[in-house]
Amino acid sequence: MRSSLLALAALAAACSNSGTTSGPSALNDFGSFNQAAVQITAEGGIAALSSTHRVSHDDRSFTYVMRHLCAQTCPAPLDSASGALAANVSDSLFNIVLEQARQLSKDDYGINGQAADAMVYTLTITANGATKTVRADDTTMPQPMRQIVSSVQGVIQAARK
Repeated sequence: MRSSLLALAALAAACSNSGTTSGPSALNDFGSFNQAAVQITAEGGIAALSSTHRVSHDDRSFTYVMRHLCAQTCPAPLDSASGALAANVSDSLFNIVLEQARQLSKDDYGINGQAADAMVYTLTITANGATKTVRADDTTMPQPMRQIVSSVQGVIQAARK
């Protein structure tokens, strides 16, 4: 267990930074998973949907909400879930998130207005007082971001069963 924590700390310290960041160390050096969280918001598509997937490392909680896009007063979600992940699942997920995040060289990969059914994704990673936000759509999303999105969605989907 101790060697796993040391490996996680080494991986986190090796993460580089680009994109929108804030906080004392940005994403160059998470130092630890203190207050680490990842959130993915996807909006758009033919059905005009909005979904949010969020996982917090410290308490291992997850939330998922899907609803139609709305202006001010939103009706009840079409689907929602929340719960807690096993510690090893949370650790594994955040290893993937941090490893892939360091490869994201931009904060905005653009939106291709030619795909009416494309979703627009906003990825926000927070840890140890630093935040990184990256934006892309289905057609412009780079592979590292796609891996993060797929991993977070997959972990939450598996936890719901």
